[in-house]
Amino acid sequence: MWSVIPSFELLMQCVSVAFTHPSAITFQQVVLGWIMCLGRRTEFRVFEGIGGKRACRRQRHPFDRFYNFFSRSAWTVRELAQQVAVNIVVRLNPSGELHVIVDSTLLHKSGKHVFGIGWFHDPVASTKKRVATALGNQWTVLGLAIRIPGTQRIFCLPIHATLQQPGKNQPSPADSARKMLADVLEWFPDRKIVLLGDGGFSAKTLLRDLPARVTYVGLMRGDAALHDPRVPQSKKGKRGRKAQRGPRLPAPRTMARAARSQRGKRLWKTIRVLVYGRWQKFDVRSFQAVWPKVFGSRPILVVLCRPRQPGQREVYLYTTNLDADPAWVIATYCSRSSIEAAFKDSKQVMEIQKPQHWCRQSIEKLAPFVWLMQSTLQLWYLSAGHKLPEARAARKQLGAWESEWSLRHIVRVLRRVSLRAAIKITSPTKHDLHQIIEQLENYLALAA
Repeated sequence: MWSVIPSFELLMQCVSVAFTHPSAITFQQVVLGWIMCLGRRTEFRVFEGIGGKRACRRQRHPFDRFYNFFSRSAWTVRELAQQVAVNIVVRLNPSGELHVIVDSTLLHKSGKHVFGIGWFHDPVASTKKRVATALGNQWTVLGLAIRIPGTQRIFCLPIHATLQQPGKNQPSPADSARKMLADVLEWFPDRKIVLLGDGGFSAKTLLRDLPARVTYVGLMRGDAALHDPRVPQSKKGKRGRKAQRGPRLPAPRTMARAARSQRGKRLWKTIRVLVYGRWQKFDVRSFQAVWPKVFGSRPILVVLCRPRQPGQREVYLYTTNLDADPAWVIATYCSRSSIEAAFKDSKQVMEIQKPQHWCRQSIEKLAPFVWLMQSTLQLWYLSAGHKLPEARAARKQLGAWESEWSLRHIVRVLRRVSLRAAIKITSPTKHDLHQIIEQLENYLALAA
């Protein structure tokens, strides 16, 4: 029933390089069905939305081709991720540094035979006093941070994802992040990359021996074992092993408390930083140190940061760029929150947790497919969709609490454009019009 509009079809054709010709046709149909689905986005309901007609559950359903697209097709997540990432970079970030964000998220699943299911930390349900766990699949995701032209808003477009296996002796999220980072470095061999991560990715498996063109900005724990980067010279004739690093420094939390009690000595410097779309004041103190447990003997720049805003706690940031300005470190790390907004959109708008599947091939492919489809939708709107008449009309209907750049608004615009393309106002006969009305009635019945 539905057809891909020309502006969106151009992106679909670029991404379809990752598929065989039959799978490319199925790919376009599944993407369009996911967008046009009005009900709960289980796989069966999405496949019903492809044709805009309800399937009879008493008979054998005609959706084997779509189920096999995830469980049996030869396409791989890495090849699809490469095509999506290249299209995003070419159209939205053709020059300069690439800001890549890494984070983990939990997709709630249940079932005895679901592949990769386990009990993992649930950051949404956890609090400062209570750590919550939940049953599901844990994913490590890489996203590309893109600033919307003319605004201070930052989109995080997921470009790669890896499933984490439960149990001991399994690759950690840091291991998966290192492997995906190697893929990104291979896809963009001439670009410098700024990698952002929270405290969970401050691990030697990810950060030790980083390539020279990768700069890392992350969060440091308050009791990190830091050392002075200046190695003392050994006295002549002294026996024993030479010193490999300088003396032990106080922990970041201890240094922050000491500096707080000695403010009269101007140990803190007040700066203004543009974060979360507004200017805020921070008290900062920066110094170079060595963190042997994570970086070995490589020096890093540590930034102790205390917001002036009431209710915000101090944080300890660091970067491998020794010449970085503390304001840049703070602003860059704060952009990491955009990947949390992307996870929220994928769960609430794309309904990534709704499909009910259990085999390994479907589990490993469907969630990355939804994240990459989400990035393609945002790419379409940033490059062409916001210029359409339907987008201008939808902007006038937004409430004061809504944003033009929200994923819900983007899906609404693309759905409206696809509906208009299917209606064919210039249909030559009444038979065509009656057929369109019947199709629309069937489509609306799917929302029930």
